[in-house]
Amino acid sequence: MKITLITDSTCDIAPEELSAKGVKFAPLKVLFPDGEYVDKIDLTNAEFYGKMKASETLPTTSQVNPNEFHELFEEEIKAGNHVIGIFLSSELSGTYQSAVIAKEMTSSDQITLIDARTTSFGLGLLLNTLIEYVEKGLSVIEIVKAMDEKIAKTQLYGMLDTLENLKKGGRLSSSSAMIGKMLNLKPIIETKDGLVNMAAKVRGSKKGMNWMLEQLLAEYPEGYVDVIGIAHANNLEKMEEFRHLVLKSIKVGTIYESEIGSVVGTHTGEGAVGLVFFRK
Repeated sequence: MKITLITDSTCDIAPEELSAKGVKFAPLKVLFPDGEYVDKIDLTNAEFYGKMKASETLPTTSQVNPNEFHELFEEEIKAGNHVIGIFLSSELSGTYQSAVIAKEMTSSDQITLIDARTTSFGLGLLLNTLIEYVEKGLSVIEIVKAMDEKIAKTQLYGMLDTLENLKKGGRLSSSSAMIGKMLNLKPIIETKDGLVNMAAKVRGSKKGMNWMLEQLLAEYPEGYVDVIGIAHANNLEKMEEFRHLVLKSIKVGTIYESEIGSVVGTHTGEGAVGLVFFRK
């Protein structure tokens, strides 16, 4: 039986790349005062960051609804395929729950759903790992067991470049944001237990990148890591700088590169740079 993979747009892998890999995706939506935009379809990332920068208020985001998943699932089931869906953390969005509802609507046992417990380039790294397992010919039971182990070991860090989104979103006062800007503070967030937490605060992006690298080196002191993911929010130059820093310090088998899209970028703000890897 053929396995079809389905994810959501927060994996931050370009639609054409997903299509080339045979992966279907359901897009979330971003709402600005002037209307609703479908993630990865209606706006390029550059257009999104430009609109967000010009907006006095932050855009909002909405999850995939069950009917959208139901249509995707029904199409694959009728074709005789088994569906494996992997979606952003259920702690961060109702998208995974929408997929659960859609599965119940189909009354099919040919649908397997995975809560990635992370998002963005973390979800992207897990999706690429899932693709490898399918290509190796693992059974659905074997895939789920292997993915559960990877999800438990996924470590994502993101260094924010601006405090503006935290201020606009009400998570930081204007005075604190001003002081943070004066001190050149760069918050570093992480996904842990499916949630986003503050991991560290550093002064300056170079210290921030070095901090993230130190976490990787502490996990792989032997100097080699099989796979990592790095990402940026409309800041390719900064990601390339980080990539160079990583490769100067540790050998890496495979590096997946991503651009943080509109849904996650709404919260991180423009300029963020991130790292994801699997803990041992």
